[in-house]
Amino acid sequence: MNAQKMTLTYRLIVIASLFLLGHFTYAQQRRRADDTSHYRTAPVPAHLMPIERAAGSSALGSVYFYGGKKLSSPYSLEIPFYELNDPTVTHHFQTFRTMTTLGRLVGLAPLVYVLIPKNRNNGTYWTIFGSSVVASLTFSIIGNSQVNKAVTRYNQMLLQPRVGLSVAPVPLTGQGAIGAGMAWSF
Repeated sequence: MNAQKMTLTYRLIVIASLFLLGHFTYAQQRRRADDTSHYRTAPVPAHLMPIERAAGSSALGSVYFYGGKKLSSPYSLEIPFYELNDPTVTHHFQTFRTMTTLGRLVGLAPLVYVLIPKNRNNGTYWTIFGSSVVASLTFSIIGNSQVNKAVTRYNQMLLQPRVGLSVAPVPLTGQGAIGAGMAWSF
């Protein structure tokens, strides 16, 4: 009787282990619904090039290169981002633009305080000035991290394999030769 209980216990442990292993394997293979890296309604445009981030870039600002040319600002990345037409990249870039705008608006707070003719206190001015500097830096850091996320996602999307067919003329006969290929370029 005791041996039967032990055998039943071992069987239950094995079945539970297999169930948990299957569950974890399924959870690792499952993708989020908003992850578009495994499907696209339109192929990644072939003319897009990777974006490189210069060494020594910081959270306060990064230097980017597109096609070997240095870009003047992260706003120059807007065209390749929109040509890729990925909702995640577009969202990160829009968040960057919003954070940059908020940082600039907050920077105007000390000027507004000086221009409003009311009872002015020197301590209040410095409090507003210091707070606006801290808020502007915070918005700048958040915005730059968002554009860095957009660049990372953009480069991941370009790494996807591209499948295609081509027809090339054969030099001696002039007839077309059909070829299939898969390119994994970067």
